[in-house]
Amino acid sequence: MLTKSGFLKYLQCSKALWLYKNRRDLLPEVDENKQAIFDTGYEVESYAYKLFPGGASAFEDGDSFWEPIEKTKKLINEKRKIIYQPSFLAENLFCRSDIVEYDEDNDCWDIIEVKSSTQPHDIHYKDLSFQKICLERSGIKVGRIFLIHVNNQYVKNGEIEPEKLLVKSDITAEVENIREDTKLEIKDALNVIFLPNEPDVRILRQCHRPYDCDFIDYCFKDTPEDSIYSIAGALGGKKLDKLLDEGILKVSDIPPEMLTTKKLEKHHHVTKHNIVHIEKENIKKELEKIEYPIYYLDYETYSSAVPIFDGYRPYQRIVFQYSLHVQREPGGELEHYYFLARDFKDPTKDLSKSLREVVGEKGSFIAWNKGFEEGCNLEMGDRCPEFENFYEDINRRMLDLMDIFKKGYYVHKDFHGSASLKKVLPATVPELSYHNLGIQEGMTASNNWGKMMKKDIPDKEKNRLYEDLLDYCELDTLAMVKILEKLEKEIK
Repeated sequence: MLTKSGFLKYLQCSKALWLYKNRRDLLPEVDENKQAIFDTGYEVESYAYKLFPGGASAFEDGDSFWEPIEKTKKLINEKRKIIYQPSFLAENLFCRSDIVEYDEDNDCWDIIEVKSSTQPHDIHYKDLSFQKICLERSGIKVGRIFLIHVNNQYVKNGEIEPEKLLVKSDITAEVENIREDTKLEIKDALNVIFLPNEPDVRILRQCHRPYDCDFIDYCFKDTPEDSIYSIAGALGGKKLDKLLDEGILKVSDIPPEMLTTKKLEKHHHVTKHNIVHIEKENIKKELEKIEYPIYYLDYETYSSAVPIFDGYRPYQRIVFQYSLHVQREPGGELEHYYFLARDFKDPTKDLSKSLREVVGEKGSFIAWNKGFEEGCNLEMGDRCPEFENFYEDINRRMLDLMDIFKKGYYVHKDFHGSASLKKVLPATVPELSYHNLGIQEGMTASNNWGKMMKKDIPDKEKNRLYEDLLDYCELDTLAMVKILEKLEKEIK
């Protein structure tokens, strides 16, 4: 049997489909970040149901596989106007739709799919094309097909207004245009399911398109640490394919003539010879831009499909935390300041007041990937006009420590072609590590603040999350301090 979820995995990779059907033991546990994505979908769905009130649900938690199918048949035969979560099984195909609505005038059923994205995507058309074929093969006359998605121009003002939060798009024509292609893909996918052995699939760049594949760790278990996949984005699909044709898996084995950018050449050189590439003069020029006192700044943000505070749009970020390390003179002692919102209200004003109390009129701000902090500053200044000039001044004084690594002035093989802080820090300052923290990356930090804002969270859990967030954000700015110290030693 081919399910809708299995079909979508097939579109990404036939191997993923086969593993999904035959090796479910390899599926990783759902982590906090993935669960947060699921929860977002459920929340958007709950508001979509309000656009179709009075419906009957064909699925309940705890149902067996067959119960929703039988409930759906009964509700379809009764011609119930609205059915939530109907299930359909026909000719080895199975799908569970979000909503179907009976069109009495045309004696047919409209399919309504709910997505938490802000616009339709190609994969959504495939999703609904599969659903339509499944319904038709189960004897259902399908009318129009709609996609409900989030309106990113909606601004919350009081209670959420579902009819403004969500957009209902008629995509019947788009789905019909890919009908025949989908039929062929379904046929091929069914053949994959019944293969006796795992299909041999060449891994190119499909592992993250359109979704992160659940089987990445399994598929990459035998690849070397310095594999060509670490720089796949820079190589491009054709070069990656050619290297695989020649059996080349390690960066150090790539023929020099295939390296067409300085960045790739440098990464190849340090990996092949196990050395560190340092351009002292260029690094010195970058560091000469810094003026004391130095303010090492990092923000943490939260966003949600359904805004939680007035004045916010869907997915607009809320800056809920900052960490600031201050060094007032060369070799001076570090001072650490922070703000972390723990009350359920827009934190912008309180955070801005806190930051302004610490920051002086002179000195450089240092961030990692400064565009993020600069964007946050512009948004907070726009939200609180009394701080607009303050944030504009910070942006004028902002420098990006990542630039040194992004421009290739300092290249280490363990960066794996990346300039992210999570790659640079362990290679340059190995004594500092995120591994022992309760939070180890930004998405988890964001999700955990979202948990903190829930009304029913126990105080003990809220306090634990609060401390974990403080530790994580503080390390982000301390990491920049130590990396800068490392660079200064290298250029002496």
